[in-house]
Order: sequence, then C-alpha cells, then structure tokens
Amino acid sequence: MRDASKQNYNLKIHLYGVQGSGSIFMSRADRLAYHDLMDLRLLEQVFNDLSKYARPDGQINCTLEQILGGELSPQTLRAYRKRFNVEEARVYGGWTTCVRIGTGDGHNIVIDLGSGFRNCARDLQNEWGDREQRLLSILGTHSHYDHTEGFDQAAVCFDPRNTIRLYGNRQYLQAIDQNLGIFTHEVDANLLGVQTPLHYEIMPATFESCELRDLSRDPPPAPGKDRLAQSYHHLSDPIHIGATRITAVEVFHPAPCLTYRIEHGGKVFVFCTDHELRHGDDPDDPKQKASEQAEERLWQLAYGADVLYRDGQFFRAEYDGLQGIGESKGVSRVDWGHSCIEDVMEMAEACQIQTTYIGHHDPNRDWAERNWITEGLKRKSEQIGRCFQLAEAESIIVL
Repeated sequence: MRDASKQNYNLKIHLYGVQGSGSIFMSRADRLAYHDLMDLRLLEQVFNDLSKYARPDGQINCTLEQILGGELSPQTLRAYRKRFNVEEARVYGGWTTCVRIGTGDGHNIVIDLGSGFRNCARDLQNEWGDREQRLLSILGTHSHYDHTEGFDQAAVCFDPRNTIRLYGNRQYLQAIDQNLGIFTHEVDANLLGVQTPLHYEIMPATFESCELRDLSRDPPPAPGKDRLAQSYHHLSDPIHIGATRITAVEVFHPAPCLTYRIEHGGKVFVFCTDHELRHGDDPDDPKQKASEQAEERLWQLAYGADVLYRDGQFFRAEYDGLQGIGESKGVSRVDWGHSCIEDVMEMAEACQIQTTYIGHHDPNRDWAERNWITEGLKRKSEQIGRCFQLAEAESIIVL
C-alpha cells in the first residue's frame, strides 16, 4: 500500500474501457476521418505561421530555412511541428467497460472486468513491483460478457502475492466463477476448456467473494452451504475500503445490475452502466414501473456528485427505432437495457452534477459521428455551465 501522505488527490479515476457490447477499434474510414481532421488543424496552424511573412500582395517574402529554422530535414520538420499546439483528435471505442479508481489513502478499486481490465491489470502489476502483499478490490455491476470478459487474461490473477476481492450480486459472481472455479474450486466438465483454457488450478492469486444482496428479502444460506459466496453484505449498507465509502443500488437492466457511488475526502464519483430509463407505450407495464423506480433510486444516489459516468448508448430517436445508428436500420431498442443521451443530460442537470461522462458507446456508431456528438455536448456545456462529454478510453479524471 502506498503512503497516503504522498497522494495529492482524493479519487483518481482511469477509464480503461468505455465501449459497449464488444471491443471495437477504428476502421479504415474512421482512421481517414481522424487523419483528415488532424491534417486540417495542422495546415491551419502552418498557414497562420506563413502569413507572418506575407507581403500586401500575398507573396511570401522569406526562405524555407527561415520558416523551418534550418535546412529541410526530418529533424527540422519535427522541431517545426512541435511549435504548434495542435489539439489531439479524440479517440473513442476500444476496450469494453473497466474503470480503475485510486484512492487518496492508497487503495485500488476496479469497477467491472471488461476487456479493458487486461491493460488495467498490467499497470497494477507494474506499480506494485516487488511489494509482497497486494490487495485489489473489484466492484461488479452485472454478469454480461462485455463486463466480465477481461478477467481470465489479467496479469493480477497469476501472481500468488495478490489478493483479489470481488463484490457483486450473485449472477456476477457466478459469471466469473462458472468457467474458472476461482471461488468454488469446481468447473463443470462440460464447460472446462470450452470458453477459456484457464481455470483456478493455474490461477495462483487468492480470490475472495462477497455477495451484495438484500438480506432482509433474501437471507443467506446456512453456514457452509454456499461455496460461491464466501461472505455477504447487505445491499443497503455502505462498503468501506479504507477511508472510501461505497454505496450500491439496483438499476434496470435485463440482468440484475448495480450502480455505485464512491466517496472519499468529500469527493463523489457515481458509476452507472447498463441502466435503462424505459420509454414504453404502456405506463402500467410492470417493467415500466420498475424502470422508473430504478431511475428514482439513481437520482437519489447521484445527487450532488462531482462526476457521473452513465450509459447513454442511444439518442431518443434511435431508441424508439425512428432512425438507425451508423449503417444499421432503425429498430426499437426498448428493453435492451440502455439509456438515451437526452435522459442522461436531464438527470445530470436535475441532480446538479458538475461533470458527466456518457459511455457504453454503441458499436455501430462511427468515429466521425461520435466526434460530432462531442462537439454538440461541448456547446451545450458552455451554455449551461455544466460539463457533458463522451467518455474516452484511457482518459484520467482527478478529484
């Protein structure tokens, strides 16, 4: 554990993966759009620089060496390029959901184990170095594959010095254990080697499981009767990791899903993925009522947070099926378990949240459109004095 006195933050949030449904990377068309934008920005800077040497008739009155600061060579071109502060184009997509939170007292907390967890685990191993005892706390939201797929390839699982403590609902713990047996030390013979060649016998880290459940509604089994959950924690009670307080609530998704509020040193980060504010036709539909109740719980949990990360996979017209995303056709996305960008923004304003990152991007949305959305969110932010932006992989937020 790092010396708390050396920390100059309360929460350091690293977004390793923000992509929804599956890992994607820039297509050739996306790369061309990216390079086109970067080239335009650089050319604008270059011609602004050349205008300093222009005569009234528009002729350039200087030598190439004067402009470059030396003879034409790769070295002088690189030095000339560095003179310009060209804003880097945004990068979207990438790995599926994984967020690492470093706390001011030296703890490491990870939310979800999507494919971004492989890079997260690599960084943790490098930072821990030769330390003998290392603890990683993992908060799971739900069992779907894009939130669990990175676990068995993560370096932290293969170091016997590591203790990995996983918190989550029962489905989440089952999803992690089913093919690996890290809690039960048992894998169905029909599943062994089907999805992954790895299993508990060749994963020497120590794994601990804590099931988050409503103990008043669903009491735990008798001692010794449950091999999956080694301990239980009442869903309504805060989890304390060092000086960090974590509160969980259930949200609306096809698989049981949890959202977390993380508080440390007066700073608050709320992480909400895979939640749907449902817009169905029948207000009396039990699913509609469950969704609205979950939305109310989320608002109460998130009120006054410094930073919110929330799933906003669709625009409302896309959710309703009036238009497609990218080259896909329009289809209703009711009950897919994801929210509309408009709903995220309404909630953030009502809950007085200063900065909102919209994540779990639809894999059909291309880079150019995501960049266009970001520009629109930027203008909206300037108008109302609160920050909205699409979440970007590998970005870091310090509170």
